[in-house]
Amino acid sequence: MTTLANAEIEIFGKITKVQNDGLFIAPNGEPFKAFVPRSLVKGRRVNMAQMLQAVRDMFQDGLTGSQIAKLLDKDSDTIGRYKKIIVAFNALDETAIVKQRENQAEFRNEQTAQMLARPDVKEWYDALIENGKTRKIVKMWAASINRACKILKISPITLCQKEYAGTRQQLNEINSLMFAVKQEITSESSFYIVRMAVRSWLQYNDVTIPRGNLCPKNLSGKVVSTHGQAAHVRASLDEIAQANAILENPKSKLPYPERRIDTEIYFKFGVETASRSTAILTVKIDKWNNAAKTVKTIERKLYHVGGHRMTKRIFCPELIRIMNERQAAGEQCLIGKPNEYVTLSEMAKESSDDIHTTKKQTRALWELHENLRAVYEQVGGNMADPYFTKKPSHSLRHIAAQYWLLKSDFDYGFTAKLGGWFTIDELKTSYGEMPPEVFDRKYQKYIQG
Repeated sequence: MTTLANAEIEIFGKITKVQNDGLFIAPNGEPFKAFVPRSLVKGRRVNMAQMLQAVRDMFQDGLTGSQIAKLLDKDSDTIGRYKKIIVAFNALDETAIVKQRENQAEFRNEQTAQMLARPDVKEWYDALIENGKTRKIVKMWAASINRACKILKISPITLCQKEYAGTRQQLNEINSLMFAVKQEITSESSFYIVRMAVRSWLQYNDVTIPRGNLCPKNLSGKVVSTHGQAAHVRASLDEIAQANAILENPKSKLPYPERRIDTEIYFKFGVETASRSTAILTVKIDKWNNAAKTVKTIERKLYHVGGHRMTKRIFCPELIRIMNERQAAGEQCLIGKPNEYVTLSEMAKESSDDIHTTKKQTRALWELHENLRAVYEQVGGNMADPYFTKKPSHSLRHIAAQYWLLKSDFDYGFTAKLGGWFTIDELKTSYGEMPPEVFDRKYQKYIQG
């Protein structure tokens, strides 16, 4: 180390003189060698007293010597020598360190509910809900942050790396932590959810995350590469007709034949309207207008943007017949009996946070999904693709998109409006890639016209 001979330095409020040989005497009588720090603290050059102050503060915050060494790009032995000086000046409260580390340890094993009891985390959680995020999404984000903290064995506030506030190093350190999380969470879509949750938490704590190429890779808000990879998977019009025929046939072999009619309505309505699952299940039959052939639905996923209330048109003669019969019979639900799939009193609720599903209802919907899966497998061909059979309900909106694109000769504007897609780009990317043969046919039509 470089020494500072014959200099007077104020260390933790005490004026200390460095001797000719570069040594100075601490209040406890122990000699130490003075030094000139070469590394930066928070992006700035510091003198010996400032370096000791910074290291002392990090110890008081509960960091270990090895963690401090990594942050300051030094070896652990050097940090150990700094600690001896700090202790010699009676500037380190060991009791506070133990308490802080105990607090950190609680984060390593606590459940999400325990984490939300922490004031700083609870404030973030409440702010998200107050600003329109659904409780379901916020709970998922809280669980994701808890998952990251358990992997890293740190608290949410430590994840912010506030000792580097205002410097590029802060983002670099957080990016390194998120890289470690990524090594444990191998699913790209799962890591994407964690990443988005962490981004929200960081921004709430005044950590500025740049856009574009300047954003560290493991903090990027870019949609996962798997998004839209199934846009080329499509069920043909003939396959959709076969699925309808199977569901209309009382003798069809289904795993839960008592739910055949419910599955038929669910499938037909999904294809007709491109509605999401909960929107279909919560349709009340009194919202059906036979004269106009329209029905009111609630797309709760769009609640935060105010686009959740929709009017859907029905043209399928068989579905119209079923809906008219149910209305005439005094039924209350489009599908099933009251409380069978969704609690009747909650069907008109506009937020997904207000929909509470019982175990019995979850089981009923699972059985309906199993029927759908069986239908897809019986039809075969494109419908037997794992994209459809793995998530039979989720893929129904995909089938609807392809159905209407095929019927409209890939009129993206019309299909987007019918299905409730806010942008044509979203429809193209995630649901409706135009087949090469359709493009070639349309191209020939235009150049010959």
